[in-house]
Amino acid sequence: PENPTPSPALLVGEKSGARMAIVDPETLEIVAQVPAHPNPHEIATDGTYAYVSNSGASSITVIDLESQQQVEGIDMRPLSPTHGLWVAQGKLYFASEQSRAIGCYNPESGEIEWVLGTGQWASHMLMLDESANRIFATSMSPGSASIIERTDDGREWQITVIPTGPRAEGLDLSPDGRELWVTNVNESTISVIDTEAKQEVEKIPLPTNFSNRLKFTPDGRYVIVAELQGDRVLVLDAHTRKEVKRIDVGGGTEGIQMAPDGSRVFIAVSPENKVAVIDLDTLEVVGEIHGFINPDGMAWVP
Repeated sequence: PENPTPSPALLVGEKSGARMAIVDPETLEIVAQVPAHPNPHEIATDGTYAYVSNSGASSITVIDLESQQQVEGIDMRPLSPTHGLWVAQGKLYFASEQSRAIGCYNPESGEIEWVLGTGQWASHMLMLDESANRIFATSMSPGSASIIERTDDGREWQITVIPTGPRAEGLDLSPDGRELWVTNVNESTISVIDTEAKQEVEKIPLPTNFSNRLKFTPDGRYVIVAELQGDRVLVLDAHTRKEVKRIDVGGGTEGIQMAPDGSRVFIAVSPENKVAVIDLDTLEVVGEIHGFINPDGMAWVP
């Protein structure tokens, strides 16, 4: 490639551009934009390949980060298109919305190892803890979170469904693993779930209209909440649950990616075709990245 993929790198999905951008997070410049299938949503990466989910194709796009080219994708048929993606311990986990299922793909064998029906409509987003023995997922209707745990023999999964609120979408696990926070878009709330008790312990009202993504800062101090129908990013104190600040980024926001060192957060300002960069010490906008078409999901390449 004319401009090699930097290390580290920020990956940005462009929903209306049908492509994935590779960004240098230090210079804040786009070094490449690789075609992807229509309507790419979420991105996961193992450092060698980027996996891009989309609602416009029956496969997951796979992009070689060294050559910056698409390679053979992952055929998801007969499952519905995927949305949420997560890489853990070298395997790719996915959420297949209309199939009401999640599953696991092994890049080494090139096979889908297993598929698990969740019984919940629109299995939307998912993530795993570091052990890869617990999967956390959201379902939009009627609105729930699921904690899916591997049994002691490692051969089965046990599902606990926790009602949250209508259109449960974004989720994130606190750095200590004790709390799962879930955005409930249609009632403008966040459900706080105790992951050991496996129940909702608090519901936080939001002063927003359409918040569908959130992320903990790596130190666990703050939770950053996007607002797609506004122009500000909400910062909550993760312990007091109180508002700390609203940061004006000039448009509606969706995808969120933390720099692993906790210095900055990257926010997709989707309607304005840019990504805002916020300093997590000062909670101020310190930069912008332009040149996208409706940016959304992001991932970090170490």
